[in-house]
Amino acid sequence: MNTEAFWKSFFAAVLCIPGTIYLTIAQPLEPEPTVDLFALFLIDSLFYIISWIAYPIMMHLLLVLHKKENLFGQFIIHFNWLQVWQLLAFTLLFFVLQTNYLPDSLGAFLYLIILLYVLIAQAYMTKTTLETGWFSATAFVLFYIILGQAILTLNQDMMYL
Repeated sequence: MNTEAFWKSFFAAVLCIPGTIYLTIAQPLEPEPTVDLFALFLIDSLFYIISWIAYPIMMHLLLVLHKKENLFGQFIIHFNWLQVWQLLAFTLLFFVLQTNYLPDSLGAFLYLIILLYVLIAQAYMTKTTLETGWFSATAFVLFYIILGQAILTLNQDMMYL
C-alpha cells in the first residue's frame, strides 16, 4: 500500500464540500431545526467529518475479520475518489431538477439511473479492489448505506435538541 496516496485520497472530502453544502442548503429541513445557524453549521461539519472517518474505520475492522486487511489501503483510496464522482453526479442531477426544465417523471427516471450507476460502480470497485465476489461486494455496499443512514439520522437528531 502506498501510504502517501492513502492519506492524499482523503482530499476527496475537501473536493466534496461544495456539493455537500449545495445539497444541504438546497434541501431545507422540515420542520425547521431548533438550533441556531452557527450550531447547525458546527453539527453539520462534525457529522461530515464523522462520515468520512467512520466507514474507513469500520471497513478496516471488517477486512481484518475477513483476513483482507492488506487490501484496505487500496480500497480506501479507490473508495474516497469514487465519492467525488458520485457526489458530482447527484449534485448535477439535483441542480438540473431544480431548474424544472424536466418533467417530474423524467427527473425521477434519471435519479433512478444515477442511483443504480452509483451502486453498481461502488459494488464493482469493491469487488475488484477487495478481490471478492458480487455477493460480498453488495454486502459491503449495503453496510455503507446503513452506516451512512445511521450517521445522517444522528446528524438530524442533533438539530432538534
